[in-house]
Amino acid sequence: MKKILMILAAENFRDEEYSIPRKYWESQGADVITASTDSFSRGVLGTEVNNDFLLDEVSEDLFDGIFFVGGAGCMDLEENEDAKTLAEEFVKAGKVSGAICAAPRLFLAWGILKGKKCTGWNGDNEFSKLAEKAKAIFTGESCTRDGKIVTADGPDSAAECAEEYWSVL
Repeated sequence: MKKILMILAAENFRDEEYSIPRKYWESQGADVITASTDSFSRGVLGTEVNNDFLLDEVSEDLFDGIFFVGGAGCMDLEENEDAKTLAEEFVKAGKVSGAICAAPRLFLAWGILKGKKCTGWNGDNEFSKLAEKAKAIFTGESCTRDGKIVTADGPDSAAECAEEYWSVL
């Protein structure tokens, strides 16, 4: 059984970017585990999640992949060393790493997407500018995979992203 670690912001994660991938992966037989900076997370649309772990309680070796859920709240993780370290460890171990909507910005900030094709929510062309600054290759696609890194642009792409992620898990 594949084990996927979903990273949620404590507040204001994007509900569909959590629920759609989770439901799909569980339908494929995966065990989906959540972690955050708090034991409880609340989505923008009111979804409530009792997280399985705090970020500092999990390590890469327990999971087959990691997925960062988007929404405005995910940017609170940019300065979080536990989140950054986890993301780096998954990439270094060659495991599937995903991010959707605003969450690919975390990967840009942490240097994970340098030289990689990626996408993300691009309001006011902000993501494309950040990608250029981070020496990443912005595709403008709804979902982009480069090796074992999968990024997507928002809630409308959650199902496509979940399927693409699963295909390389």
